[in-house]
Amino acid sequence: MTYRPHHSPPLRHQHPPPPPPVEPPLSITVHDHTKVKIGPGFEIHDVLTSVETPWILLTNIPAHAKPNAVEQLLSPFGSVSDIQLPTSTAKSVMTVQARFASHAEAMQASKALDGSMFLKNRISARVPVNSRSGIASIQDCSVRIQWEAPQKVAYGGYPSLERAQQAITAARKGQSGDYCVYAAVHVGLPSVGTTTVKFTNLPPTATKDFMQRFAAPEDIMWERPNYTALAPAIDGIKRMLRNLGNFLELEVLPPPYSNGLIRAWATFSSATAAKAAAGALHGRKPVFTGKTRIFANHVQNLGYHISFDDFPKNAQLIENLRESIFRNGMRMTISTRRLPSSMLVRLSAEGVKPLGWLKAEFEKILRGEILRRDGVTVWDFFFARQDGLDYLRSVEAKEAGVRIEADKLRRTLKIFGTPSDRVTVRTILLQKMSDLKTQQVRIIRVPGRVIGAFIATQLPRLCEKFGNETIFVDVGERMVTLRGGDELYEAAVEAVHQAQQSPLAQRPYVQNVAECPVCFNKVVSPITLRCGHRWCRTCLSQYLLAALDNRQFPLTCLGDEAKCTESISLSTARSVLQPEEFNSVVVASVSAYVHAHAKEFHYCPSPDCIQIYRTGPKGTVVQCPSCLLRICSHCHAEAHDGFPCAEQQDGDRLFKEWVASHDVKNCPGCAIPIERDEGCHHVTCIQCQTHICWVCLQTFPKGEGIYRHMREEHGGIGLAEHEYN
Repeated sequence: MTYRPHHSPPLRHQHPPPPPPVEPPLSITVHDHTKVKIGPGFEIHDVLTSVETPWILLTNIPAHAKPNAVEQLLSPFGSVSDIQLPTSTAKSVMTVQARFASHAEAMQASKALDGSMFLKNRISARVPVNSRSGIASIQDCSVRIQWEAPQKVAYGGYPSLERAQQAITAARKGQSGDYCVYAAVHVGLPSVGTTTVKFTNLPPTATKDFMQRFAAPEDIMWERPNYTALAPAIDGIKRMLRNLGNFLELEVLPPPYSNGLIRAWATFSSATAAKAAAGALHGRKPVFTGKTRIFANHVQNLGYHISFDDFPKNAQLIENLRESIFRNGMRMTISTRRLPSSMLVRLSAEGVKPLGWLKAEFEKILRGEILRRDGVTVWDFFFARQDGLDYLRSVEAKEAGVRIEADKLRRTLKIFGTPSDRVTVRTILLQKMSDLKTQQVRIIRVPGRVIGAFIATQLPRLCEKFGNETIFVDVGERMVTLRGGDELYEAAVEAVHQAQQSPLAQRPYVQNVAECPVCFNKVVSPITLRCGHRWCRTCLSQYLLAALDNRQFPLTCLGDEAKCTESISLSTARSVLQPEEFNSVVVASVSAYVHAHAKEFHYCPSPDCIQIYRTGPKGTVVQCPSCLLRICSHCHAEAHDGFPCAEQQDGDRLFKEWVASHDVKNCPGCAIPIERDEGCHHVTCIQCQTHICWVCLQTFPKGEGIYRHMREEHGGIGLAEHEYN
């Protein structure tokens, strides 16, 4: 038995429950490659750019190498946290992945170890280029080899031109076994019959009986085959490759042999070895190929694995791109191959820059081209309305083979089609954007309670009559922006007047009453924030989505007439937004953060590329994972290996000339140049969020009092406006 002394129960004091703990930041990937840590209010805490990776790839490592030997090789360059060896390998060499503590350590190790000796092997070391997991694999250790297939040439005689044309048509209809036979009228010697047709790329075993399929020629003359068997030629190519050193494998592509050529890929342990092998092999005329010329080129290539369901949707556009490349004589290729579980599409080019172009064009086929002007995504709310969608359908009807998708959540237009067709449609849509931009913009300033009454009682009627995208309400600034003619403006002025007379607008603000800080009505489907303020679920959703255009973060509560500073938690935001909407706000926050840290982060200099990288010291080269461009992260131009960064004097002079000819001033908060191309005199610096009067550059914390200042000191805000007191 346990004795417990008796005590009177202590008096209990009622205390309000403590607020929930502050949520930790989330790690999110945007733009396929960039990783960010983002906290309450969608505030960015940290950015790991698309080119930063702590991993390093080591190739041509002897298969018998142990992890401790690899760690000893890497340890002089930093702390190694992980080493991954293949579970099994049938080859004498392998590829090893290792992880350092930082990207800087991985970069240092790759520079020092690339081309060095390890366990009697010359190895390749590199920081990998990021790619979409499971979609594309990047390879630059390959040589594309082509040589003539064993074949015959024949001359067939026909009694008339009509019969000769029938033979040519029969040859065009399809392949003959492994061979694609080519036929054309031949003029000159040898002359066989009234009309002679020359047949090339015939199988070396072709006989007179074989030729009967081509409109039965009356007589045939043969040239001797260049050589008679393919297997000895492949064995001979392999012997030559092994003698060059660092050779791993040869993949000979299966028939048909178009253009009469055998195509193969040779893989080496490093890009350096592949380049040297291509130089040694190109132009050789060995006996085993019938003394015909070997073509060998060091190429960079990408392999895309596309599902059997998705490939037919894009097959025609892929073929159109392939034909366009061939017609324009571009030194790049697209090949397709059916694998057991997917279709392999291989893009190849002689150099990273052309491969980057080809990659961008191919991915525009798969995912569409986002409409941009000067590298910046453009959007107009016209395209979210039915009349805007009808306009897009009319453009599609005029430009056959083009598809346009309007994404209302991400505020983007995507164009699908061939490169030339996309150029045409891009021009049409950008002109439409310019036309929309010229429409008249007017502003109505509305007091806090009136704006709530306006949203609750008048806005739905106006939107129904004039369209949702002609009216934009900024609750934080207590401002209604209109885009349209006099009829819309007069109707909106009358609507605000009616809202001002409503009982909802006349009711005074009362503390501790559950009113939504946006619509000032009784809360519907309430959401309670950490600060205790309650919002309508719909109002909170609209407020968060407004950040896609405002780009002002962190997003805080508007309680106590917008004086509350509590950041809106991400868990709350997830509960009211769709996943696509949530991701769009994250992207908008990242974009605002990059612009606010313009000295630290830069966008890839390739047109239309949205990847970012961090400014680095001189001599630091990074590679964009999207377009593959190699970038000098110090001067922000294309990499200039072996040359110093270009002098900035010319750039500074041109920039000053541009400033002199545009409406540009330096921000009084952070000194960054700001250009104003239209709009009212209230300007907010994207970098430091300072609210500025453009006329006199006076600043206003949180924008309070700026409109009164502009009207009293400068006679207006710079746009047609109406104010209610």
